[in-house]
Amino acid sequence: MTSTIPPLQTTENRTTASSRGEQFTLKDVEKQQILDTKVVLETPEGAELEIRPAGFLARGIAFIVDEVVRLLIIVVFAILASMLGNALGRAANQIIYGMTLIVVFILSWFYGVFFEQLNDGKTPGKVVSSIKVTNADGTPVGIIQSIIRNLFRPIDSIGFGLVGGLLLGNAAIIPLGLPGLFFVLFSKNFRRLGDHLADTITIYTNQPKIAPYKGVSTPASIPATLSLQDQNLLLAFQDRSTEFSDERKIELAEVLEPLHGQRSEEAVNVCLGYANSIRGVS
Repeated sequence: MTSTIPPLQTTENRTTASSRGEQFTLKDVEKQQILDTKVVLETPEGAELEIRPAGFLARGIAFIVDEVVRLLIIVVFAILASMLGNALGRAANQIIYGMTLIVVFILSWFYGVFFEQLNDGKTPGKVVSSIKVTNADGTPVGIIQSIIRNLFRPIDSIGFGLVGGLLLGNAAIIPLGLPGLFFVLFSKNFRRLGDHLADTITIYTNQPKIAPYKGVSTPASIPATLSLQDQNLLLAFQDRSTEFSDERKIELAEVLEPLHGQRSEEAVNVCLGYANSIRGVS
């Protein structure tokens, strides 16, 4: 008869020390998202949804593109309104001027709401940056949440700089967005004030491109039964290992020391061998 090796325990009380004396378990890796910056959410149906919060650079590019698009719409409308006013005469100038003010007001306050509701949380700038707005639980953003986050955008943009001589020799005032910048840089998941109040989050829409690890090709027999989740962690470790420093790879590989009994580089090689075994590499 063959003996069955019990599954490797991955509960929080099963710990092992890393090379720097820190205590880790596979559960710690899962909870702290050591292998990635993604956020794992659980849907009401019990399924797991992985999202990646968009950082400062992607959101900054989207903001600049949206401001340019908004300005172009205003300029084009102003030119058309001016041409129409000249054709209709002075009697229509007041009406056209009032319409221009209404268009500017709508673009200033509801530009984001319009696109986020009609284009799955994506303004033109967000399309360029491959990001979109969702509720904090990953579901499509609702109109109320979209209105709240966009109404607080002027607060996120408080703080002004003067640029002289840009508009007909007069000083132009441009928002620097200091509060919004502060919240994005120091808030969890890069959420600005409007996102916190509306309980929304801006996430990437594209999937990261991961180059499979090309190093160790010899599979290693796993001396225990691993759960599907633990197997996925080993595969993620292999795929991302080229992005880690040698110290980080050793630190993560030594989490499985109770299983393989190795330390340092040997622990890394054994874990990569386990991953190849899971992939069926021969």
